[in-house]
Amino acid sequence: MKVLIGVTGSIAIYKTCELIRLFIKRGDEVRVVMSKAASKFITPLTFEALTRNKVLIEKNENWAGELNHIDYAKWADIYIIAPATANTINKAANGIADNLLLQTYLATKAPVLFAPAANTHMYIHPTTQSSFKKLNIIEANAGLLACGDEGIGKMVEPEEIFLRALREVNKEEFWKGKKVAVTAGGSIEKIDDVRFISNFSSGKMGEALAKAFYIKGADVTLISSKEHNLSKEIKQIKVQSAEDYLKAILKENPDYLIMAAAIADFKPKYTPGKIKKEQIGEKMILKMEKNIDILESLKKKKFKRIGFKAERDEKNALKYAKQSLKKKNLDAVCLNLLTRNDFGSDENEIIFITKEKTEKFPQDSKENIAFRIADAVKHI
Repeated sequence: MKVLIGVTGSIAIYKTCELIRLFIKRGDEVRVVMSKAASKFITPLTFEALTRNKVLIEKNENWAGELNHIDYAKWADIYIIAPATANTINKAANGIADNLLLQTYLATKAPVLFAPAANTHMYIHPTTQSSFKKLNIIEANAGLLACGDEGIGKMVEPEEIFLRALREVNKEEFWKGKKVAVTAGGSIEKIDDVRFISNFSSGKMGEALAKAFYIKGADVTLISSKEHNLSKEIKQIKVQSAEDYLKAILKENPDYLIMAAAIADFKPKYTPGKIKKEQIGEKMILKMEKNIDILESLKKKKFKRIGFKAERDEKNALKYAKQSLKKKNLDAVCLNLLTRNDFGSDENEIIFITKEKTEKFPQDSKENIAFRIADAVKHI
């Protein structure tokens, strides 16, 4: 992807360095255009070192080559203005192009995202609010601002802009308006009010799936026992027990359920309060009972259900996964062999199983595997 980043004069400019790093890490090519005011905060050399490309500024615009606002505008797959000052936003909304950055905005056919950074009073001013309605804005966060005021106006974190940009370029008509619920993490089953049993599930695969379906254009809800740093546009529901997961899924009533969470097969008999160690003695014996099977509980629901099966028995894993597919009337099962990738790994290898076929997704990052799964789910 060819990413053009416009930088205006704001203290939030330091976040743009991290935003560029995220795109470079993904393998994208990045170019930067700076306003004159932006150069007061940071030199073009910083961005040239990060991108390995010449930064376009008024002093070096060159019509003998590609270093000009027309060629940069044509080159881009997406144009992100971050940080975008109130001045830049109000000018852009009214077609004023009195600097290179805004001239590039008017010249490009690529989608444009604005990530505002402004004093609260400038941000909430009726003129600025009116301008927001004309542009593709990533709403700022609230908090303590650099000027000392408290309120909305902080530019969102780089990860948020990064995900929005990927969605803008990669969204598909198929996923528009479709609700996808993804579960992640491991269920937490209480022994008493201070103790619990759980498992080693990190939630990384579920988080990667939530991002993948969001980038594809779906309306995504992530239901998880873990904390996740995601776009504000991805709804997050924090849960603990299997019962919590089930209630959240039923409440969401999605078009697709991606059941990546590791739910405990058994749960302890819950005791309110705190069991005193004096009552326990030398050995603690837990009375366990069978937990609810979420996917089996939902087998009469009309939405598409994709299960995950983690196995260590390589010899019989495929057989067990196919049995689960049939027993729970699933649309697909993602088989994960823990002998190759244990809990918490950043990589995975999945065998995607439906009633019609079995497809192997070779060892790759969980992010790339998540996209493979999203593409496969589209066709079931």
